[in-house]
Amino acid sequence: MVWARQPAPAPPAAAEATLPVSTLDRAEFRTVFEDQRQPLFRFLYRLTHNASDAEDLLQETFLAVWRKRDQFEGRGSVGGYLRSTAWRIYLNARERDERRAALAPKAAPDAEMPDEADPVLETSESAGFLLQRVRDELGRLPDGAREAFVLFRYEGLSCAEISALTGAPLKTVESRVARATRQLAERLRPYRHLMPSS
Repeated sequence: MVWARQPAPAPPAAAEATLPVSTLDRAEFRTVFEDQRQPLFRFLYRLTHNASDAEDLLQETFLAVWRKRDQFEGRGSVGGYLRSTAWRIYLNARERDERRAALAPKAAPDAEMPDEADPVLETSESAGFLLQRVRDELGRLPDGAREAFVLFRYEGLSCAEISALTGAPLKTVESRVARATRQLAERLRPYRHLMPSS
């Protein structure tokens, strides 16, 4: 899926505080929620490709952090802690979905549901077509490579940050990003004439 890289808003001091989450009362935690909701939603949406799923995971993330707030001791930012929690919840949800999909009857090929369109790219028919091709090709990448590419390209994380977030060795992350980039470039080569010139 292609998303225009959007600069993340500078979070207020409360969102990046290094105080333990356990010291926050409900009102302060609500402030953290308001500050971190949009960046965390974008993070989850880019992983799931589905706004409804991203919203569900977002709520689950904040609920988990509130319930286990005593486990955050203030090492690093609250935003980083939320993203790590969201990543684990996403992986768990993906495993559940894969198990369900393996047990579900196969749908007919023509029963495919249309993807949600990006309203900015809808203005151009060729851009919409290209967006769908990129989404399709991203979806065909192995999970590890797709996630590493999305985190690197669209979330703006470095390979070292992705390694710390996912627990994968740094060299593995670098290899996954490079492989995904090569595969996408090769698979999208027939559509280069539709890509905007820089």
